[in-house]
Amino acid sequence: MKTRLLFALITTASFIAAVRAAEPWPANVKGHVPVKPGEHPRLLFRRSDLPKLRARAKTPEGLAILKRLKITLNGSDGASMPENLGMKGKASKDGSGQFAKDPAGKTFTISHVAGYGFLYQLTGEKKYADLGRKAMDTSLAGYRGRDRRYSFKAPYGALRAGPSLGWGVLGYDLCYDGWDEAYRSKIAKVIFDYDEGKNMSLAELVKGSRHFPASNHWGMQVGGGAMALMAIAGDRGLDQSTIDKLLKTSETSMIRNVTEGFGDGGYFAEGDGTGSMASHIIYLSAIQAWRVSMGKDFVSPRPNVRWTALKWFLLTIPQGKDMRYLRKGFPERGGYPHNIWARPDGVSGAGYFSIGYEAVLPSQRAGIWGFYHKYVKDWDEKNGFTWDTISPYPHHSILAFVNTPFDLKPVNPAECIPRCVRDSKHGFYGFRNRWKDENDIVITQLARKSPARFRHGPDRSMLIRHHGKKTSWGSLPAKATVWIPGSDGSAIIGSDKSCVAIDFSGVSGADGMLVMTGSGAPKEGTLSIGGVKFSFKFLTSGAAPTPKVEGDKIIIGSQTVYFKDGRIVLSKMAD
Repeated sequence: MKTRLLFALITTASFIAAVRAAEPWPANVKGHVPVKPGEHPRLLFRRSDLPKLRARAKTPEGLAILKRLKITLNGSDGASMPENLGMKGKASKDGSGQFAKDPAGKTFTISHVAGYGFLYQLTGEKKYADLGRKAMDTSLAGYRGRDRRYSFKAPYGALRAGPSLGWGVLGYDLCYDGWDEAYRSKIAKVIFDYDEGKNMSLAELVKGSRHFPASNHWGMQVGGGAMALMAIAGDRGLDQSTIDKLLKTSETSMIRNVTEGFGDGGYFAEGDGTGSMASHIIYLSAIQAWRVSMGKDFVSPRPNVRWTALKWFLLTIPQGKDMRYLRKGFPERGGYPHNIWARPDGVSGAGYFSIGYEAVLPSQRAGIWGFYHKYVKDWDEKNGFTWDTISPYPHHSILAFVNTPFDLKPVNPAECIPRCVRDSKHGFYGFRNRWKDENDIVITQLARKSPARFRHGPDRSMLIRHHGKKTSWGSLPAKATVWIPGSDGSAIIGSDKSCVAIDFSGVSGADGMLVMTGSGAPKEGTLSIGGVKFSFKFLTSGAAPTPKVEGDKIIIGSQTVYFKDGRIVLSKMAD
């Protein structure tokens, strides 16, 4: 019976994978009403959403976010341009450190136009559209704001051009009805004709002409290009046939980012900090715009997009009381680790909550919301950054206002977020037993070498955080032929050379139990049955249980372990 159940699990998983591969990607959004020419706003929300958003603006939560948005615009009430517009001239080189350290709102940013435009949408007060126009003219004049690499004019490389253009066009979308026809036609033409040289035309950004999907540069280019296209599609005076062709190209580019750069488990070729750039700076917001504006859903058909957002919550065990950064609790790998959970530092590691809500399945939002409430909310509220608005960039406050699921009850992530993941492209694995406290268990391994620019891996063994400690043990196969995930984070992973079982059921007497057979199995805690050697490791804060051989099985507490058809079987997982 147990063997048949095990076989059923394997075949069911294979069937589901085959069905997913046959589904259209992106899927059509049910009930989507096409955008009419000249209809704005359209990117993060539609005109029909305004009554709900304006009602939110009167709630304590909405008022708190708007207060922060205004601070990011001018340091106080949002009713003027910031004191410092930044420098003009040549872009700063990548990594040169030319970043403003002054308080939020003192210095101009790439999303100031959008910030004023959002206030215009909520209030209808033309003074905000006029400020948006001043901010747009400032961008067109070549002023460099908070980060001198990002600029609407002459940005430092295509990776900076994408977000600079993308967040700039959000301003066009939000200010559209508050600008006269001549001015908005002028800006639409500027967007359509955008070309800052060196692979920085609109068409080249959409195609990702500079670099390739396995580079962190790529998602920033194609995401920004997609936002620009959707902002002007159907607007007057533009060649719609060219826009339509580029939109088809954009669909392909959006998928390539999460199939050639990221894999189906959200791991990025260059690592975690670089992956944060490739997903959160502009790409995932463009995914949201595709759904809102074009009625195309990239999230639900396959797991690739949503795992770029979910992995941060699966793998992080928050450490200490300072929630500005959560990097200490994340098992970082690869390039630019300083971007990981860099909430207050700018665009590269901010907005994991406010962006993530719209990058996952609707059923999973409450889990991210629950993670925020449990670990981050109190710190943010105490420090004036309520609802993930710690970033000094206005667009992050806009995203928090629009996307935060205030109407949902926050739940423990275990209720709706998978507790284990495998990225089959990159050979990455992640497992978690629960979201409770500092004694939670997170196990990860990058089992294959990344061939990308920031080469890293493979990890020699599983990296384990449990009960406030770090350790390592055993090794997962680089290419698993057996993958049986359990709903509680447990799993069986095997190849023709080895097999590993991860048990989080607790029935062994330990919070976590690892069992391994075959090549590379540690000598620690070895027992043999039927000529097969089993190695054990127990993850517990107290005394480890003692495995006992009983016939052709090993008994540990109420858990039974045996070997069948070339793999480990856990009776409590098979039952």
